[in-house]
Amino acid sequence: MNAYVIFSSQEPALVVTRHPIRNDVILNQLGRIGIRKFIAREVPVPQVRSRYGRQFDVIENALEKGSDLRVLDFSGHRIFQNLPFSEFGPAYCREHTLTEFDPACEPPRVTSRPCSGSVPPAVFG
Repeated sequence: MNAYVIFSSQEPALVVTRHPIRNDVILNQLGRIGIRKFIAREVPVPQVRSRYGRQFDVIENALEKGSDLRVLDFSGHRIFQNLPFSEFGPAYCREHTLTEFDPACEPPRVTSRPCSGSVPPAVFG
């Protein structure tokens, strides 16, 4: 079992997995929930277990029954309160490329164009 704090364009999330974060199954599941580009830092499972108690036990039970990944906490404030940076492992950076994920994970393609009353794009010069 592995635990990671994931930093993405969304709020930090604490996830618990049966596989390492580099595993394609985990990467696809993260992609399905909108996390495709991220930095992950592993945290020791015993510390997570002691700080989250019963909540961790529920997640662990779900993983033992066959789930591959569960989000334990998605409140950055609470995660940073419970887990000091000194306990974080080395960073794993994931740069998203569309071809690496299942087609089911891909966002729908936008086919419409802005109407004539739209604000023009910014020009940088």
